[in-house]
Amino acid sequence: MFIEKLHIDTFGKLSDTDIELDSEVNIIEGANESGKSTIAAFIKFILYGVPSKERAQLLSWQTGGAAGSITVSAGEKRYRIERAIVGNREAVQLIDADTNMPIRHALDGTTPGELLLGVDAEMFASTAFVSQLGGTTAGGAKVSEGIENILFSADENVNTQRASSKLDAARASLLHKNEKGGRLYEMDKKCAEMEVRLSESLQKHEEILSKEAQLADMQVKFDSAKTKADEIAARVEQYDAGVLLGLFERRDSLENRVTELRGEIEKAGTEDIDGLGELEEQASRLDILLRERNEACARESEQTPEVENPLLDEYISLGGRDAIEDAHQLSRTRSKAYTAVGIIALVMGLLLAAFGVLPMMVGAKAQLGLVIAGTVLAALALTLFILASRSRKKADDIELKFDFDALDEAKRKRDIAKEAAVLNSLAADAACQRYDAECEAVREKYGCEVDELSKLVAEAREKLRIADELRAEHDKNVTLLLQMNDQLRPYNETELREKYNAALDTSDIAAEALPEMRREKEFAAKMAESLERHCNNLEKELAGLYPTFEDPTVLADKLTSLKNEREALRKKHAAYKLAAQKLVEASESLRRSVAPRLASEAASLMAHITSGKYREIGVGADLEMSALTESGLKPLDVLSAGTQDAAYLSLRMALITLLYRTTLPPMIYDEALSRQDDKRLENLLRLIRMQEGQSIIFTSNDRESTVMRRLGDFKLIKL
Repeated sequence: MFIEKLHIDTFGKLSDTDIELDSEVNIIEGANESGKSTIAAFIKFILYGVPSKERAQLLSWQTGGAAGSITVSAGEKRYRIERAIVGNREAVQLIDADTNMPIRHALDGTTPGELLLGVDAEMFASTAFVSQLGGTTAGGAKVSEGIENILFSADENVNTQRASSKLDAARASLLHKNEKGGRLYEMDKKCAEMEVRLSESLQKHEEILSKEAQLADMQVKFDSAKTKADEIAARVEQYDAGVLLGLFERRDSLENRVTELRGEIEKAGTEDIDGLGELEEQASRLDILLRERNEACARESEQTPEVENPLLDEYISLGGRDAIEDAHQLSRTRSKAYTAVGIIALVMGLLLAAFGVLPMMVGAKAQLGLVIAGTVLAALALTLFILASRSRKKADDIELKFDFDALDEAKRKRDIAKEAAVLNSLAADAACQRYDAECEAVREKYGCEVDELSKLVAEAREKLRIADELRAEHDKNVTLLLQMNDQLRPYNETELREKYNAALDTSDIAAEALPEMRREKEFAAKMAESLERHCNNLEKELAGLYPTFEDPTVLADKLTSLKNEREALRKKHAAYKLAAQKLVEASESLRRSVAPRLASEAASLMAHITSGKYREIGVGADLEMSALTESGLKPLDVLSAGTQDAAYLSLRMALITLLYRTTLPPMIYDEALSRQDDKRLENLLRLIRMQEGQSIIFTSNDRESTVMRRLGDFKLIKL
């Protein structure tokens, strides 16, 4: 199979890109980040899709989706494979490129790559898709298993591992490894169950006979208990019917008495309860007003006469506490002022007099004016001292005469007494007026004096009492009648009289013995019910035993047949076990034989690439590689990067011819030759050109195209 054309709608950073390819060698050149690896990944995407974990890095940078197609030629047919991812949905279809018609159901359960190349995505990526990472592995156990399947079965769709698994599953279906499941295990269980059934069938026969005897005995006891319960129930029912009929008669009597009382109440008339209340309220109001009048008059007559107090009168006439205290303070102030001025006048007078007589001491004439002035000032001082003494005496008299707190208290009490006397007088007049007005209202409304009002109240109360007694008796009988009606509502008097059998004497039943009879009836009924339930249970048990009773002879024959079948399964299980063991041995032998053949082919290719330096290559069961060097056999990872890549490519080329039998795939080399020197690169390109099938080489420089120009035709595509 080879790819004719690629069309990329959107994929990674590429969009609206078309590339046409040759059926042999194609070299696609482009600088780093030009989209080479994206084109390689696009081919794998169209053939096999892309795992969900890798989608994010492959979706279009602009649209967030991926879409495109490739046109391939396979045998004599041409196909176009279209695939698209939009959101979380992915669609793929296979189209006949010549007719442009979709091939329906071609991809049911498979991918285009598996359909056209015969290998899955992992096998393709491990063989024909050589990524730029290089390495020395080619898929390991997975590819090794694919090689084994093809060589062992001659059919790439047949998996020897699955065949072995099927044999193991068939053996396990007969008997699991833990011997706790499988047909053989189930057959052992069936044999054991059949033996149990045979034993149980004998036991059931004895059980049926025993239960039939129990049923007959319980049936006799049930009949006896039911007869006794019915007899007692009939007598109790007759007694209850008599009691209920008596209650019906009493109810009728009560109905008659209620009718009589209703007539008496109507005959007595309806007493005016509101009028009685108004009379009682009027009498109560008169009593209250009389009591208020008497109390007000008593308070007025008990008023204490005022006691004369001349000092208090003087105190009040002088203006009270504030005025007297102001006068006292004024006298004190004047006394102090007179004293101070008197002292000053006296001192100045003495000084002037002294200055006046001082010349006489030296024999000069006295200063008469100063002496006179000093004498006048001394006289003024004396006068001021007298005035100060009078003012002080006046202040002291005020302090001694007036006890302000006592006089204030006396004044407060006098004021309260006067106010109380006035209020008591007013209250007495008002109470008398209210009482007289109420008496006049009674005379106008009821036409009687006040002392006759209590008689009217007594008469009205008596009428109301009689009416209340009639109503109380009426209500009592109505309540009792309602209770009897509720009690008798479940019963029908007519039916009771029809059921009542006068011939059945219940006079011997005492009321106190009735509870015991009821208990006896209930006990007999429960006994009959219990016996009936036991009889029903026995009948059900027997009904369940009869259909399940099995003939021991038939069971014995079935047990023999099961044992024979079990023996056949045991032989079959042993055959499956032997076959699986032999298949495993053959598979292991084939795996051991594949590695040398693969190693020989890879070594031949490796020798060509390295110009004979490495002629022997070792390939293990899981495709691990080694190379023979001058120092002996060495693992590939200790050699140079170029040598590792050369060995890796040799193994891939050898695998292609071994695995792809139907059609060869297009070989994709994504920067896989970049670590080879010029000589090895030329050898590799010569091998690639010599191999059958299509090759697509992605490179970031012109080394490959330069070498290929010397080797032959190829197609160069520059990005």
